Amino acid sequence: MKKSIVILLIAALLCTLFVPAMAEEKAEGWNNVNAEGYVFPDYSGQTLSIMWWGSDTRAKMTEEVIHLWEEKTGAKVEFEYYDGGTYWTQFQAKMAANGLTDVFQMGNNWLTYYDTIQPLNEYIDAGIIDTTAIGPAMIATTVNQANGDVTGISNGTNARCFAYNPAIFDEAGVPYPTDTWTWEEFAEACRKITEVTGNPAVTTLEYNSLAFSVFTQWKEGSNFYTMDGTGFGFDGDTAPLAYLFDLLTTLQQEGAIADYGIQNEIGSNIEADWIAYGDSAIIMLSSNQFQALSNVAAENGITLNLCTIPRVSHEGQSGMVVRSSQQMSIWKGSEKKEMAANFINFFINSVEANKILNCERGVSINSDVLAALKADTEKTNETTAKVYTIIDLIGSFPDAANTSPAEPAANEEISDVLKKTYFQGLAEGKFESAQAAADLFWAEAQEIWAKHQ
Repeated sequence: MKKSIVILLIAALLCTLFVPAMAEEKAEGWNNVNAEGYVFPDYSGQTLSIMWWGSDTRAKMTEEVIHLWEEKTGAKVEFEYYDGGTYWTQFQAKMAANGLTDVFQMGNNWLTYYDTIQPLNEYIDAGIIDTTAIGPAMIATTVNQANGDVTGISNGTNARCFAYNPAIFDEAGVPYPTDTWTWEEFAEACRKITEVTGNPAVTTLEYNSLAFSVFTQWKEGSNFYTMDGTGFGFDGDTAPLAYLFDLLTTLQQEGAIADYGIQNEIGSNIEADWIAYGDSAIIMLSSNQFQALSNVAAENGITLNLCTIPRVSHEGQSGMVVRSSQQMSIWKGSEKKEMAANFINFFINSVEANKILNCERGVSINSDVLAALKADTEKTNETTAKVYTIIDLIGSFPDAANTSPAEPAANEEISDVLKKTYFQGLAEGKFESAQAAADLFWAEAQEIWAKHQ
C-alpha cells in the first residue's frame, strides 16, 4: 500500500513538472497575423529602429505600414530611408560605428555584410516568424548555403528585365520585343528609334547584370559565378564579355544609348528616368521598380510594358533569373531581436500590410498574401498584372535557376570595376579593342577575388 502511494506521489510530481512545459509548446502557425482573433504583442513604451532604400513611392507605402504596426502593438518605430547609392554609404558608416538599426533592408549582397546579420533560424523554428504560407524554395533564397543560416526574409521575388514604351516603338515602325528577342534585334531597334526620335533609345542599363547574363547565355551550364558563390562558374573564355562590350559601346558611340553622364545623373532614381517622360524608349530595371516608374509615366500619359532582356540567339538560354528582390534582416547587435522578428513577421505575412505595400518590393513570397492581392481587383491593376506575367514567364525558362542566391563578397568591387573601368573606359577609348578590355577585366577580377578570400 505504501509502495502504491509513493508511486502515485511520484506520478503527480512528474505531472506538475511536465504539464507547464507541455503547455508552452505552440501549434504551427500560432503567430499567423491573418488568423481570426489574432492578438498582437504589446510593445507599449518600446522603440524599434529600421532603415531601407528605395523610391518615394516605396517610402510612402512603408511609412503607412509602420504606422499600422505601431497602432496594433503600441510600439514606436524610428525609421530612415535613402536612395540606393546613399543607403550603402549610410549603412557602412553605421556598421563602422556599431550602430545599425534593429531591422534593415539587405540585398543579395548579404555575404558582404554577413557579420552584421542575426540568423533568423531560431525565430522561424519558434514560429515567431510564421513560414507556414511560405514555400521552402522562397526561404532558400536568403539562406547561407554554407551553414544553413537564414539571413533574412525575402520582401518578394523579382527579376531584372526591360521596360519599354510601345508608343515610341510604333512611331519608329519597330516591332515590339518578343520573349526571345536577340541582341542583334535589340541593336537594330535602338538604332531605328534614335534615328526617328533624335533621342537615345536607351537611358539606363545595369551593365554588370547584363555582362553576367551573357556568360549564361553563351554556353549551357556556364555562369559568371558558381551556384554556391565560391568561385567563378565559367572556363575563362572572355568572348561573351567582349561581344557585349563591343555591342553596347558601339550603340553608345552612335547615340542610341545615353552616355554615362546622363546615366549617372539618373542614377538609382527610377522615377527620374527619361522613359517616364517620353524621352527614351527602353530601360533596364528590376521588376519590382515597375510600379513606381509606371506611376510617374501615367502622370505624363504614358503606358509602359515589360519584356525580357535580349539573348544571344532565339534558341539559346535566357540568362535571366527570378530571385529575392531584397530582404528584411535583423542586426546582430540589436537588443530587441524578438521584437524585430515580430515586425518582420507582420511586414512579410500580413494581408492588410501587403495590400498597402502591393508587391512594390517584389512579388510576395507568402501564398496567402499573393492570393489575396490577385483576388483584389483594386490591387491587381494593369501594372501589377504585367509584373506577375513577366515573373511567371522568366520563371518558366529552363535556365532560370542557374545563379547563386547570394552575391559573393567580391562581387561589389568586381561589378564596380567592370562598369567604371571597362565599360566606361571603352566608351572613352582607353582600350584598343573590346576583346583586350575583356581580357584585362578577367585578370583584374581574379585578383579582386583572391583579395577577398
